[in-house]
Amino acid sequence: MVFDFNSDLAQEYGIYKNEAAFEIAEYVSSVNISAGFHAGDPLSIKKALEFAKSRNLAVGAHIGYPDISGFGYRNMDLSEEEIETAVIYQLGAISAFAGALNIDIEHVRCHGAMYEKLNNDSEFAKNVAKAVKKFNPWLNLIVGNPEIKLLIEKEVKINCAYEVLFNEAMSVRQLREMPVIPDTVHFTTLENAKRAYDVIKPAPINYNRVEAQI
Repeated sequence: MVFDFNSDLAQEYGIYKNEAAFEIAEYVSSVNISAGFHAGDPLSIKKALEFAKSRNLAVGAHIGYPDISGFGYRNMDLSEEEIETAVIYQLGAISAFAGALNIDIEHVRCHGAMYEKLNNDSEFAKNVAKAVKKFNPWLNLIVGNPEIKLLIEKEVKINCAYEVLFNEAMSVRQLREMPVIPDTVHFTTLENAKRAYDVIKPAPINYNRVEAQI
């Protein structure tokens, strides 16, 4: 059984650097590159994309609320139009940088408070998905709630990838035995990424065909 492992890059801004993120990314097959709203300035975005290209990693946009000072962890009550413009703006930033390096972005992952709301608010989730679809209907939206995933796929008609967060209490065996098998697994610490990598080597699965590959 093949899993995609993903982690975040470009979680930096100005003098605030996060070199540890590159150590984690050595053990994954996909990376989510911060798009400038919660973190990620032009230099860090470029550096992250070059890193991903050098290691043949799948690339996605890591989008969040316009909240640099709060690192995207503060919830915001945005209108449908504000959600749409925030999503498209960030996708445009990562897509433009990626295009300059002949890289295609393949997925979208929300950050912080936006990620939590995506997985717990069906209307918000549909609005995010509609914006992603408007930008590029072939992108895949990473979702941490299998019910929200099914809802988006049915009503918005874009592909989603079901994600689980790998923590200290989990094992690869548990991933394989879950009632809903994840398409991708998210890592936030080097120790957990190494521990999982020692058991299974990840592959940057095309989420559109993931069910046929696991």
